Amino acid sequence: MVDLPCGKKSLSRARQKIVKFAEDHDFGADGEDIALAVQEALKNIIQHACPANNNMHFECIAKPDQLIIDVTDTGSGFDTGALDADPVPPMALHGRGFQLIRGLMDNVWITSDQEGTVVHMEKKRAAG
Repeated sequence: MVDLPCGKKSLSRARQKIVKFAEDHDFGADGEDIALAVQEALKNIIQHACPANNNMHFECIAKPDQLIIDVTDTGSGFDTGALDADPVPPMALHGRGFQLIRGLMDNVWITSDQEGTVVHMEKKRAAG
């Protein structure tokens, strides 16, 4: 589990950790995409849910066929049904983060309640 202060300065540190983890587990070709997806999830925490303890968290797990990453916060949660509403226009200034995450990762689940939010992301190992 990686704990980072809730703020924009933590985004580059998170990116470095994700890229290194991906490389260390032979997912290097997808490292930048995975890092971008994680950064988007962290940006949502910074924008909407910086918890009282001022920390945001992510955990990476490498399995033989996939990388699994959970990004968590202890904010007040939100209605995840809103994510499946009308798509955000491509030129919108905000609101495309989850669309981007879903496009970069193979499987994404989001759970949210008054205890916080978990963004669960999976990236399958590239063939070859």
